Amino acid sequence: MIKKLFIFKMRYVYFFIIASILLSTVSNVSFGKDKTKNESLIVFVPNTLESIVKDISKQFEKQKSCKVILNVAGTHVLVTQLKNGAECDVFFSANKRYIDSLKKAKYIDKYEIFAKTKLCVISSSPDVKKFEDISKKGIRLCIADPVSPIGMYTKMVIDKIKNDNKSLYSNIIGNIISQEFELTNVIQKVKVGEADAGIVYFTDAKLTKLKIITIPEKYNVVASHYVAAVKKTKNSKLAKDFIAFIKTKTIAKLLKEKGYE
Repeated sequence: MIKKLFIFKMRYVYFFIIASILLSTVSNVSFGKDKTKNESLIVFVPNTLESIVKDISKQFEKQKSCKVILNVAGTHVLVTQLKNGAECDVFFSANKRYIDSLKKAKYIDKYEIFAKTKLCVISSSPDVKKFEDISKKGIRLCIADPVSPIGMYTKMVIDKIKNDNKSLYSNIIGNIISQEFELTNVIQKVKVGEADAGIVYFTDAKLTKLKIITIPEKYNVVASHYVAAVKKTKNSKLAKDFIAFIKTKTIAKLLKEKGYE
């Protein structure tokens, strides 16, 4: 009787072990679901691209069942963070100079253009109605410091003015009250009335309720934004999938809606 009971118990134990193994195996089968579920992707995004990359990330998260973590700051700040060891999978740059520096330092293998925009003037002042008005006496103009991508592009615009119309150039330079390290600071100063006008990306101006004034074509520049997968990413497949996703027709349509070229 005891022997039979022992055999019965052992059979029960064996059955339990086999059932556990089978359940464990079944639980690991994806049944067609994306293997990226519960994975996360760290994306470095310059201030100017925060809104559009947020929209793209939400769509990507739904498609891949993953989590996209955005680290938002000025491109120059993001480059410093990456070089100091911050973890990053995908890097967006607001200009070519900084993305080139990452390639040269071997943080990335290659990069490509993500989107393009142009510059414009924003204003909350009734005295600024056309571009030339930023040269009027008494107009307070805020621009970005050349250390930032928007500052570099702004300098290119001002240099074009200098070569074409020295009088206009001198008056504009004389009206500059501050050079901010961040694009967001330029916008904020105009919003709160600390400046009458500012020079920013057109795509950022669209997100504000401020007056938008076109910069003449002969002075304006095309601002290209770039994207790359970081070499030391812990999630190479997901990073490549993300970059492939932003090249789809759906995202191209979204970029156009947001004012990008």
